[in-house]
Amino acid sequence: MITEAIYNMLLRALHVTYTPDEDTAERIRTEGAAGIALIQKYCDPEADCSPGTRCGQLLCEYVLRSEAGAAETFLQDFTQDIVEIKNESDIKAYAEAQGYA
Repeated sequence: MITEAIYNMLLRALHVTYTPDEDTAERIRTEGAAGIALIQKYCDPEADCSPGTRCGQLLCEYVLRSEAGAAETFLQDFTQDIVEIKNESDIKAYAEAQGYA
């Protein structure tokens, strides 16, 4: 389940200026949930995909590709971003475990 803020962010990213029908809204929400799961799996289990965040932007890119039928290109196209976010997450977790944060 995605929040209304994330859903509205996805609509803006897709340039949807009309009220989507029920099927379209459900498809976008499902793609958003799949994107969040993927980002949390590969980047950070605690990833914040809210509007204005780096993971939020990645989520928009995932949904754009998913809508275009090219979701399988996401991991390849954004490997650098994913690795950077994963490294930042790992460093933060290590610092907290060591009492530095």
